[in-house]
Amino acid sequence: MTFSVIKKVIEIKKDIESNDEVELSWFDMQKPNLTAVSKKNVNIIVKAKFTHLHENDILVCEDGYAIKVSRSMDEVFCLEFSDALSFAKTAYEIGNRHQPLMIEEFKITVLDDISIADIIKDCYTNESIKVEKIQGYFKPNGKAHHSH
Repeated sequence: MTFSVIKKVIEIKKDIESNDEVELSWFDMQKPNLTAVSKKNVNIIVKAKFTHLHENDILVCEDGYAIKVSRSMDEVFCLEFSDALSFAKTAYEIGNRHQPLMIEEFKITVLDDISIADIIKDCYTNESIKVEKIQGYFKPNGKAHHSH
């Protein structure tokens, strides 16, 4: 039986050389505690108190091993609306579930998340809403996914 070593990240830096790279989703980058596997198959654990990760952050491990953070694409739903009332109601319902979203003119993009599955299902049945599930980079409006 082989055991893999887990490297503990002790600090986050910018603009230094890295030995490796880890690809993380938007949601994973928001987590204060995270485990991940780098592109060179290194297991890491991150405890980033009071912050979240950003693209191009360099995770520095106890032994000096440095891993660059890159963004992966997310599974997202793009909702396009033909009327203001459906747009407003859907935005309200998603916001009421405390889910982050991207709002544009008559368009909402949300992460594929079980907590809004019923809202998405209802959107598919509404003729005034075009629903498309795609892979894309998620960048929510404002200070999304905060805690109370």
